[in-house]
Amino acid sequence: MSFHLLSAPRREAPAVVDEGGRTLNYGELDERVTQSAAFLRSRGERQLGALFSSNRLESLVAYLAALRAGHVPILLPQGMPEPLQQELLRTYAPAWTMGTGLGDERLPGSGIDLQWAETDADAPALHPDLGLLLSTSGTTGSARLVRLSLAAVQANAESIAQYLQLGEGERTVTTLPPSYSYGLSVLNSHLLAGGCLVLSEHSVLSREFWDLCEQQRPTSLAGVPATHQMLQRAGIGQKALPSLRTLTQAGGALGDKLAASMCALSAERGWRFFVMYGQTEATARISYVPPEQLARKLGSIGVAIPKGELSIDSATGELVYRGPNVMMGYASSRAELALGDELGGVLRTGDLGHCDDDGFFHVTGRLKRFVKLAGNRIGLDEVERGLQRSMDLPVSASGRDDRLVVWVEGEGAPLASRAETWVRETYGLHRSLFRVSCVPRLPLLANGKKDYRPLLETT
Repeated sequence: MSFHLLSAPRREAPAVVDEGGRTLNYGELDERVTQSAAFLRSRGERQLGALFSSNRLESLVAYLAALRAGHVPILLPQGMPEPLQQELLRTYAPAWTMGTGLGDERLPGSGIDLQWAETDADAPALHPDLGLLLSTSGTTGSARLVRLSLAAVQANAESIAQYLQLGEGERTVTTLPPSYSYGLSVLNSHLLAGGCLVLSEHSVLSREFWDLCEQQRPTSLAGVPATHQMLQRAGIGQKALPSLRTLTQAGGALGDKLAASMCALSAERGWRFFVMYGQTEATARISYVPPEQLARKLGSIGVAIPKGELSIDSATGELVYRGPNVMMGYASSRAELALGDELGGVLRTGDLGHCDDDGFFHVTGRLKRFVKLAGNRIGLDEVERGLQRSMDLPVSASGRDDRLVVWVEGEGAPLASRAETWVRETYGLHRSLFRVSCVPRLPLLANGKKDYRPLLETT
């Protein structure tokens, strides 16, 4: 499969609106990418690099140029904590590093800061199929990476563009970081379909974001559950948004109440609301719920994306996915970047689930997301879902085998007491086995998913 993302049928079609409001068409974006890629190739073939990325034009050009040049970028978030940066750079020893504020030189065509490092001549060669490296789902503090081929990246972009029915008239404002597979999939699928990216790093709660939407008239917006909670808080139902046609959600369970609310709002406004499921290990997307089925399939992750297949392992209850977008495998060291495809297109998701009579799949928990208290195995996802329904508030649950820790988003002793009573009565636990705390805001990772590390530190 040949790899191509900049595939608009007309070079004059708008491709990207940069952070300053300037529009580049596909021809202009392609010229920038070509210039950057030529410079990278002139410094060496098949080099490993680290790109501290953001929703800025310089970062987008650098990402596309690295792929075009045959280099292999590790996509990381701009502003990543220094200790984690250093751990990754020590582990993988990239030949180049790009990002804001590095200061050595700038990548022609992009303008992003660029640093070169001395490379180890004895380092194992990168596998010829390896195209891209992403952090594993939900683990920004780990040096473990997902190894993706360019064929997987393209296959997933094609599938997403197909079921979302993306085309040249599509226009989206970026709401997620490109270092996160969901955010990256939005970039890839829109560029593949010939749509336009409006680059923004504004919060959806900010006035600047909604001013930008008024100016740029997006046709779609993407978000994780926290994004959609903020969209409701920002009063999306009262916004004009005359061009908006599609809302998409992935990155964790939305919760039946919020899903029903967004579904009803979308029906009222004539929008399509796609609830989706995926993992970085599958490049991004694995399944989706067709919008016309969502109202009667709340809580479902839907059906497999085009060219994919879902099943349930009858022995373990684990959800298994097969498709061309499955990763080659993990890497935890530079030597493992020489490995080929270890999975053969089959991904054991680590999620427990079932398939209903209509062929729609449901996730019921994680194989390893549980604690064992007083001899009882308790699913942490089950605790979160049940307590969220009872309290009608966001909840995070974590712990170790001797302690369950629950955080509820809210304030006040009465709230904590209600949550404690629910846990005690639901699971029959003595108070010494669990702790409930109320916090103003649940901690989130840069990609908007729940951050469980602060909870584990309190056990």
